[in-house]
Amino acid sequence: MRTLNMLVGVLFVVAGIVMIAGFNGITFLSVAFVIGLLFMVAGILGCMSYKSNREDSVDSTWVVVDGATTFVLGFLIISNKLASDAAVPLVLGLWIAITGIRNLTRALEKIDVKDSYFYGHLIIGIVNVVAGLYMFFNNDLFMLPVGVLVGVCILVHGLNIFMVAITILVSKSGFIMNKEEMLEQAAEEVEKAHEAAKEAIKVLKEAKATVEVIKETPEEELDAALAPKPTAEGQEGTGTEGEEE
Repeated sequence: MRTLNMLVGVLFVVAGIVMIAGFNGITFLSVAFVIGLLFMVAGILGCMSYKSNREDSVDSTWVVVDGATTFVLGFLIISNKLASDAAVPLVLGLWIAITGIRNLTRALEKIDVKDSYFYGHLIIGIVNVVAGLYMFFNNDLFMLPVGVLVGVCILVHGLNIFMVAITILVSKSGFIMNKEEMLEQAAEEVEKAHEAAKEAIKVLKEAKATVEVIKETPEEELDAALAPKPTAEGQEGTGTEGEEE
């Protein structure tokens, strides 16, 4: 799956470069079917990468969202729903900008770790947002032709596909693992089990504490004990009443 995603990423980058260079006066309409088909293939591979993505449910969800969005956009292109030269850069720009925001969100989720995936999502997210927003201000800036704008969007999305490919886990069959690799895999599984056990113990302790509180609380005060804590004003009022009594 990783190899297929990287291959599609290369195709996107090449297609983007060709569109930007404008070989033989290439226009969007002349290659719309090929681009739409490429988008649909990339979307299907993105959705199929859900199970192969790193064991992070948030990352996997973003991969599915990106894949589904790419597939729908490819379907619209093939269906000739984006035939207007004025609409194409705006739709693709909005799509790229949203994808960039998703990457930035994924980067913020890993800001405490600040590993290679954090910086990868951060850089690609910024590139996506800048490229996407530029589509809306092209007429006020460099007045680039539609073919070049489409090429930029395709090229940038190729980088997104590469990022998805990098996050795909490559699982090695046990039949071809050596002893060191087996030990490393077993150690990772032990670490994951240990973390899960620690979390389970924490939840168990909290549940036991709640049970003890309920047992020690008189029945007539039980509802009040489980009710939300009063505000500062309410606490002051209760204290005053207690002193008066």
